[in-house]
Amino acid sequence: MRLLLTNDDGYDCEGIQSLAKRLSRDHEVWVIAPDRNRSGVSHCISMSGALRLVTRSARAYAYEGNPVDCIIAGIRGGLLPGLPDAVLSGINKGANIGTDIVYSGTASAACQAVLYGVPGIALSIVSSNDIWQYDALADFAAKNLSQLISLCTVAQSDGAMPHDRCVYVNVNASSAYSYRGVKSNTTPAFRQYKDTLQLYTAPDTQNYFFFKEGKPVSESRGNSDYEAVHEGYISISRIFAEPVNADVVDGIAFSL
Repeated sequence: MRLLLTNDDGYDCEGIQSLAKRLSRDHEVWVIAPDRNRSGVSHCISMSGALRLVTRSARAYAYEGNPVDCIIAGIRGGLLPGLPDAVLSGINKGANIGTDIVYSGTASAACQAVLYGVPGIALSIVSSNDIWQYDALADFAAKNLSQLISLCTVAQSDGAMPHDRCVYVNVNASSAYSYRGVKSNTTPAFRQYKDTLQLYTAPDTQNYFFFKEGKPVSESRGNSDYEAVHEGYISISRIFAEPVNADVVDGIAFSL
């Protein structure tokens, strides 16, 4: 298969290099990844100015853009000889569990892929001791690539309306050499973040805010991705790529 890889940690990060090395054993792998860390940029698209593209090796580029920009370049930019059979985003250094998906550039790249008619798979790991082992999840992705692709539903690549809602796959696991198994169709947990801002007044009287990251608290909603990862499993969730309306609540009346 022809595969397009990206991430939001940057081209030189170990996670995407581990994934590319493993997948290259059996597939034609292309890499277009941000030239530096772009974590937390969500679905940001660069809509003005030129973005620099640097060739790193055959089929591999560092791009002066966000993860979604990389997917646009790979699918619409004419770099590849044809559409990729799938996009894999990651392996991200840090979880993209539950509410993390809202902010994740890793997840957004997979989301953009299915909106463009290509199966999208986001891969992330979390570590409790700041030791990062990517190879086990890379091996899982390689061995189960066809099954992961089958879980996606994509738009039609010719621009026609999709037959069904677009869905990408979000995979999370611990940083580990092996796993207890797989839990599929997990429910995204709700995450409360304890981030704060510290106000600083400089000697020139200018005010600045400094972001201070807190430790998230996860609330399970039954068979959650957080629970699966915490228990040593690989978590697989199917995520809508397009907005889905909530049900109308009975009893609410509107007037003009």
